[in-house]
Amino acid sequence: MKMKALRWYGIHDVRAEEIDKPVPAAGEVLVRVLYAGICGSDLHIYNKGMFIQNVPETMGHEFCGIVEEAFEGSGFAPGDCVIANPMVPCGSCESCLCGSFNTCENLGFIGEVRQGCFTRHIALPADRLIRVSGDADMKQMALAEPLAVAVNVCKRASLKPEDSLAIIGAGPIGLLTAVIARSVYNVQDITVVNRSQTRRRIAEALGVKAAAALPEGQRFDKVVESAGNPATLQIALESVRANGTVLVVSVFEENITIDANLLVCSQITLIGCNCYDREDLETAADLIASHCVDVSPIITDIFPVEEGKAAFEKLCAREKQAAKILLQP
Repeated sequence: MKMKALRWYGIHDVRAEEIDKPVPAAGEVLVRVLYAGICGSDLHIYNKGMFIQNVPETMGHEFCGIVEEAFEGSGFAPGDCVIANPMVPCGSCESCLCGSFNTCENLGFIGEVRQGCFTRHIALPADRLIRVSGDADMKQMALAEPLAVAVNVCKRASLKPEDSLAIIGAGPIGLLTAVIARSVYNVQDITVVNRSQTRRRIAEALGVKAAAALPEGQRFDKVVESAGNPATLQIALESVRANGTVLVVSVFEENITIDANLLVCSQITLIGCNCYDREDLETAADLIASHCVDVSPIITDIFPVEEGKAAFEKLCAREKQAAKILLQP
């Protein structure tokens, strides 16, 4: 049986074409994809060819779906709603041996090192799947994976309600970090910075302040850099108070330098935030299912897989008119 898939052939070259429906291997469960989100890392693949190991490859790692086939003892049954932990760690490096799979030295993801989710069916090991409530809004549940990134950022920030927080970059991760900071940690003083008016309006719809630039001279207790630009990292370091914390969640497409003297003289704590762990994923899914967070304002478009190329072009446009785009097989 054939199915449509969005596949990467090269920089700016993604194609909707037919591939074979996967046959689950031993230990795998077959899932029908309901919605799949285009991630910032997918844009790095699209624009720079980063991460991806196979050509061609079916892209995508953020999704929610329904189990169609499951083996006895898997813990799943047909009809179960699921999300997935899409990380593919090596299992043998020092981090993996310590159980820190998100810092694996050779970390890959589905959609990079094996078939991704920009298609109708995907087969994954049962231990990669997480059952979620069937009563949840599945469009929002498709954002559980990037929301888990935000859960990790806020956890590593040790946020307190009295903190002042700046988030530089209003892509999905920046916006989702604002959602977690406000809804879970009760932080009231949140400013999201982005040049795109569309994304500033989304931030305001989420209940936080938005600005095209940080007010000159204003300092924050904690600053999250989620734009992935050397200039924005410098702004983050210059905008945090002495003894404050800068958290970096971006993936940078080029090598950068920082002012180490600024770190030293102001005693700034610089924290890297990479992905999440399984507990973060479970937390994110529970927050969506229980309506503790509403991430629907971040979903700006839904495209069929066949129009995936247009979705990438919209996300890469100079004037940002989209935030999170979902693909629907």
